[in-house]
Amino acid sequence: MPLTLPTHPTAVVPLKLWRPRWFDGVALVVGAVAPDVGYVTYGITGETVRTHNLLALLWWSLPVTFVAARLVRWAAPAVAANLPDAGVLRLRDYGVLGSVRHPWYVTAISALLGAFSHLAWDWFTHPGYFPSLQSEVLPGWPWWGVLSDASNLAGFAGGTLLLLHVGRYRLLRKWHGPPARRRRQPVRFWTVVAVALGTGVTLVLARPVDWMAGQAIRVMLVAAVAVLCAAGVTRLTDRQLGAHAPNRVRQAEPQ
Repeated sequence: MPLTLPTHPTAVVPLKLWRPRWFDGVALVVGAVAPDVGYVTYGITGETVRTHNLLALLWWSLPVTFVAARLVRWAAPAVAANLPDAGVLRLRDYGVLGSVRHPWYVTAISALLGAFSHLAWDWFTHPGYFPSLQSEVLPGWPWWGVLSDASNLAGFAGGTLLLLHVGRYRLLRKWHGPPARRRRQPVRFWTVVAVALGTGVTLVLARPVDWMAGQAIRVMLVAAVAVLCAAGVTRLTDRQLGAHAPNRVRQAEPQ
């Protein structure tokens, strides 16, 4: 099966590069991941929530993307400020996402396109959709399996090239302007991430499931929650420091 990250988002991110004003890039990426988030319920509810169908685009992927995209934008300034700039990747430029707001219909369309691309990709890389893909290229190698492995390789390569392209040409700054200045707190930020991630992974492993995809999605969700916790702590600390030192000039990291 294609990997949730980074494979699936590479199918839709080029839309943002093609027409930046037409699409919400965060919603495209989150929407492309949203159908797999349902795997987190595996082993808890007795069966996995069925999120890989066209109807689920509306009742699952759309609301999940709206909520998750809002959280991404809330956390982006604090997260980006505490990342290394990473040279050509320009990771700190992603802090500007916190100030970007698209019309609701742009976010909705982007979310649905992202989620639909996920389903369409799965149709060709999972068994049970097209009988012709059940035939074997080599013994034990059905066409759908070959396409799945090839798409993961393409996803990793494509995702890397997209990140490099966005960073090299400073596209986030071109589209949205520079990120707001923000105090860096890397020690506090990464300490919270480590503690929250360690605690979450321990809890996940304490109740393992016998399906790798379900377990992987749980770990990804734990990592996301850990980053959100760290963003919340640094935002709160930043606010408190600002309240106690209203005349202090905040120094931005060189871009």
